Amino acid sequence: MEKVLHHEPIKKHSFHQHHHDTRRIDKKILIISFSLTFFMMIIQFIYAILINSLALLSDTLHMFSDSFALILSYLAILATQKFKNEQKTFGYFRLEILVSFINSITIIISAIYISYQAIYKFFNPAYIDAKILFFIACIGFFVNLVSAFLMFKKGDLENINIKSAFLHIISDLFGSLAIIIGSIVIYYTNFYYIDTILGLLIALLLLRFAIKLAKESINILLESSPVDINDVKEKLKEFEEIKDIEDLHIIEITNKMYIAIIHIKIKQANMGNFKKLSNKISNFMLEKYNIGHCTIEPNF
Repeated sequence: MEKVLHHEPIKKHSFHQHHHDTRRIDKKILIISFSLTFFMMIIQFIYAILINSLALLSDTLHMFSDSFALILSYLAILATQKFKNEQKTFGYFRLEILVSFINSITIIISAIYISYQAIYKFFNPAYIDAKILFFIACIGFFVNLVSAFLMFKKGDLENINIKSAFLHIISDLFGSLAIIIGSIVIYYTNFYYIDTILGLLIALLLLRFAIKLAKESINILLESSPVDINDVKEKLKEFEEIKDIEDLHIIEITNKMYIAIIHIKIKQANMGNFKKLSNKISNFMLEKYNIGHCTIEPNF
C-alpha cells in the first residue's frame, strides 16, 4: 500500500504569497480601525454616563467589543506570521477562527446586557440631552464609516477573521445611525422612550450578527467540510480508474486553506500507474474545489 502526499508547487506558492500580501494589508487596516474605535469608545462612554443615554451606552459597549475584536484579529494574524512550532504542522492559522468565535461570544454578552438595561430604562425613563447625543453619535458614525470603508476596499473579507471584525464595524455603523435618528426624535418630541427602543434594536442587531458568526466559526472548529462531501464522492467516482471511495475527509484550516484525505479503491490494472492517478486527482481537487493539500491512499 502506497501513500502519496501531493502538492501543486506553483499553486501552493501563489496561495501563500496571496495570504502574505493580504495579511500585511489587513494588519495595517486593523491597527488604524482599532485606534479610531478605541478613541471613540472612550468619548462615547464619558458622554453616555453624563447624558444618561442607554442607546449611546449600548453603542459604547459595542465599540468595546469592536476594539476587542480588532486587536484580537490583529494578534491572530501576527501569530500566524511570526510563531513557529514543529508540532503545529499547520502553524497558528486556527487562531484566526478561534478569535472569530471569541468575538461572537463578546457580542452576545454585550447584547444580553444591553437588553437588560433596555427593559430597566423602559420602566425608569430619564432626561437625555438630545443635542449632545446627536453630536457624539455623528462623530461615532464617521469613525465607523472610515473603518468600514478601509476594510471594504482593502481588507480580505473572505477571511473569517477579517469578516468578523468588519461585521462588528458595520453593525456599530448602523447603531450610530439609529442613535442620530433617535436624538432628532427626542429633540423635537421629548419622546425619551425612543432611546430605550433603539438600545434594544441595537442589541438585537448585534445578536443576529453574533449568531451567524458563531455558526461559521464553530463549523470550522468542528472540522465540518467546506464543500459538499457527497458531490466530491460522486465526481471522484467518475474517474474510470477508481472502483470506490472508501473514506473522504475535507477540512478547512483557516480561510480558503483546505486539506483532503482520500482513501480510494482502484482497479488492479492501475496499480502501476497510481502516481499518475494521484496527480490527476490532486489537480482535479485543486481546480474544482480549491483544495491544494491532498493525501491520497490507495487500496486494491
